[in-house]
Amino acid sequence: MCLFISPQWLLRALMCSGLASTWTAHAQELTPAEAELAKKFARVVQWQGIWDVSVAGGASSSSGSSHLESRYEAKGHGTFTLERSSDNDEAARGVFTWQGKGEARGGGQGTFSESDQNGFGEEWVQEFSGAVEQERIEFSLGVTSKSVGLHPGMQREEKAPLMRRSGRRVSMQSGGGNQTSLIDLTFRAPIDTWYLGSGEAETARRWQVVSNGPGVLAFGYESPTAGRSQTFAVSGAGVAQRSRVVLFPVYEDLEVEVTIADYAKWRPQGSIADPTKPGNTLVARAILKTKSGQAKTFPAVKAIRFQLMDTTREPGVCLNWPLGAKDEDYDLRLAAAGTGGDVSDRDQKLAVTSPPLDAEQRPFAEATIECFDFGAKAELRVICELEDGRELIGLMKDSGGVQEFVRLPKMNGPDWIAESWRREKDVMKLAAGDDSEKVEGQKHNGDGYTLYEEYRGWAVSGKHVEGDPKRKDFFVLNLIGADGKGGISLFERVSMLRVHSRLKDGKEIAQSDRRMNGNHRDAPHRVDQHGVVLSHEGWGPGGYNVAMEAADKSKAGRPRDVFYVYVETHHDNGAFAAKNSAEYNLSARDAALAYDRAIAHELLHAVGVDHHGEQLWKIVKCYFQGATALNPTRRARFTSDFDLHTSLMKKPDDWRGDRGDTITLRWEDTGADIAQESVAAYEEKLAKARADGRTEQYQKDYAAIADRMAALGVKHDAAYWGEYDAEDLAASPQFRVIRVGAVEGTDSGNELCIMRYYFANAYGIAGQQNAYYVVRPGPGAGRAGRELCKSPAGTGTNAASHSPQSRFGNAYSGRGNCFGDICPNDAIPPRSVY
Repeated sequence: MCLFISPQWLLRALMCSGLASTWTAHAQELTPAEAELAKKFARVVQWQGIWDVSVAGGASSSSGSSHLESRYEAKGHGTFTLERSSDNDEAARGVFTWQGKGEARGGGQGTFSESDQNGFGEEWVQEFSGAVEQERIEFSLGVTSKSVGLHPGMQREEKAPLMRRSGRRVSMQSGGGNQTSLIDLTFRAPIDTWYLGSGEAETARRWQVVSNGPGVLAFGYESPTAGRSQTFAVSGAGVAQRSRVVLFPVYEDLEVEVTIADYAKWRPQGSIADPTKPGNTLVARAILKTKSGQAKTFPAVKAIRFQLMDTTREPGVCLNWPLGAKDEDYDLRLAAAGTGGDVSDRDQKLAVTSPPLDAEQRPFAEATIECFDFGAKAELRVICELEDGRELIGLMKDSGGVQEFVRLPKMNGPDWIAESWRREKDVMKLAAGDDSEKVEGQKHNGDGYTLYEEYRGWAVSGKHVEGDPKRKDFFVLNLIGADGKGGISLFERVSMLRVHSRLKDGKEIAQSDRRMNGNHRDAPHRVDQHGVVLSHEGWGPGGYNVAMEAADKSKAGRPRDVFYVYVETHHDNGAFAAKNSAEYNLSARDAALAYDRAIAHELLHAVGVDHHGEQLWKIVKCYFQGATALNPTRRARFTSDFDLHTSLMKKPDDWRGDRGDTITLRWEDTGADIAQESVAAYEEKLAKARADGRTEQYQKDYAAIADRMAALGVKHDAAYWGEYDAEDLAASPQFRVIRVGAVEGTDSGNELCIMRYYFANAYGIAGQQNAYYVVRPGPGAGRAGRELCKSPAGTGTNAASHSPQSRFGNAYSGRGNCFGDICPNDAIPPRSVY
């Protein structure tokens, strides 16, 4: 659990204990070169500073009985102003100190969960965001000692934003579902500030930044694990940190302002039609101006330089287009605009060495940025170098006049996602690596796609489609075609998943792979998330899932484990055809929708939903026997063995002259004995057989094979067999086959749930052996629901109040909350189902 809360506090500890590269001034004489450098820094009375930091990490582990997972993501950014400090300043010796204060803004989000194979355990969510004042920020420099110190100062603890930590413990299960206890804690949280490492190498690197003088100074740090996607993924452990600070001296009334048309609204786009071409572009203009806005003579400009930094290089143009992309090309690229300039593609630079003047005689330059990815981002660094050696940094100004880095697109601090998209989707506070979509009533959150991945989106039917950060996205390759659309729509409605089913086979999803976010490199990525294939290609009638070879069949389904979902071709003689549904006593409406229901049923298996029980119905063959001399009960009945040719000729040792055990069948609605209702038809048939001389004919037939019958060990005379076959002929129309459903079996629970089977037409009479209530045939006697249950309680004919008794009872223990069991997220281990 330490990983869940440690990155923020660890970073804070590093910041306070060893962040600054402390130095000691030595009373040494300055060399001419050192004196010249000291003179340059002595002119700087004030620095402006901008900083940002991001932290991300995650880890997971699974054993046979439990799964642990933690994810953490935080960011901070801000501005500050530093003034020359005379108290700690010895300019003559090349020792300088600037001190000041600023504002820090940011937030963090973390999750921790621990669960057993049945989903019981605990889950914590920790989040905060806000702003706080920073004091005692310090930039120090020793020319002779070649030391540079940067200290982010201290935050006023009493003004730190509140962090809320809420938890849920799932401890047991009852008929109504999981029993939970909720915990909510609130405490102060510091905002992560910059960390620039320590040690001789870092000290030398920082000195190299300042060794040419007080131009634009940029310090940065990246932890060894930063920059790779596994640091965001639950499969990788560790914390990735990125930090940077940019200092620039304040010169009189001059500034460089960067403007971009529609900057606040601009979002990156790639091209689905041709990934080698930009999807959209923007033009950045940098202009040297006075802060006051008063016209004046401007100093000579040597060059205005543009550089794209920290540019993403995600494969492809979105998560699945082109499939299996491996390129590492820059997602944003510089190109010359109307002011010309020399472009260096290798290091993403554009230099305009002869900038023109605008109408107010102000030097300016422009750069075109071409976009090749729907999730592209970068920072545009603009430096205006004057002929006298001074450097001015180009910054953006917001509506309040605050200057910031030129982030492409406009982002709220170090981020992966355009601020305009966040505002549109109302996800300003969610981390880029968040995967926590919630559906009320479903046990597990998230769909396997991070917030950034849903922002970057997919290619579906040749068009770019974004994810929904407040709904769970799910992908289906529909190889069935038009016949499959109704079932997919039904699945989408009852599951409350957002289903994308217009994918192009082999282009937008591969049957052999099925990953829907395979194009990833450095961006926030939780798990390789899969779609499922809906197909006619299978064996036999009906519908079922075919799991991957290594999948554990005792576990609930997940998209990665389901190779494809098979449902037979929809045709007039199919298992789900309307005319065949009459066998299951469905209404005309239920019969017409049986095929759609079958598709939805099988798709639900792919996202963790199981039957209401494992025990299927059993087939019971019921042979009629009249009240004749051959019947030992002397009362019309059904028996378990009346198949002469099977029992006698094939298995003579199993043959029973009394025709087996008595089976009692009663109509469910009236309780009437079905055997007694069959007597009249039986006797009429028997009388006709005798009148036609059938009995005498049977006697002659059996007399011819008496020796063979004796060899089988069955010693009856021809008269016996004549009577036996005559009764068999009369009784055969009354033969019945019933499907007896099991209590807590597949037909149990809520009778309107899609996951309940509706095939059983009989059930055992309580307290009796070989006795069954039979559902009277007719449309509507059986139900095929189109909803999902949220409780194991039997309803309708399965309710305890049903007369004469509940048909199949409640769902089996641990089953019967089909809506709650829905989980399309491949990152969440499936629960045991039996």
